[in-house]
Parts: sequence; structure tokens; C-alpha cells
Amino acid sequence: MQITISFSEKPFPAEPKEGIARKFRLYAALGMYRAGELSMGAACELAGVDRYVFTDFCKTQGVAIQTQTPDELEADFSRLAGK
Repeated sequence: MQITISFSEKPFPAEPKEGIARKFRLYAALGMYRAGELSMGAACELAGVDRYVFTDFCKTQGVAIQTQTPDELEADFSRLAGK
């Protein structure tokens, strides 16, 4: 899925578009993770970062890490194993 967002470049005069896109993905993933709409694994996938980077980002933003249910853990393990 691809989502296109149009915005003025004025708030980001010195930042490249790739950096802005990365921030949008991180904050979107963070918001959906905080709301309980995404698991940690799904939020990492949306943000395009690994679990360690996303966990650190959550900590810097004051978002508590949620524990995963057994089903979520199993889904993450299956995805990582390529099943």
C-alpha cells in the first residue's frame, strides 16, 4: 500500500524529503502502536526500522512498551521465519 501526503516544505527548510518521510512513518507507527492498533512488529514494519530502533524511539517519546500477546509473538516469529 502506498499513501501520498502533500505538505509545504516551509516547516522543513533544511531537511531532505527522505528524512521527512522517515519521520512521518515513525510518528504514524508510534501513534498507532500507542492506540493499540498495531503490535510492536507491525509498528516496526510500518516505520521501516528494527525493534531496537522503534523501542528507543518509544522511550524518547515517553510511550510505554506494551507487552505482546502470545498470538502476536507467534505471528512475529512466523513472519521472521518466513512462514
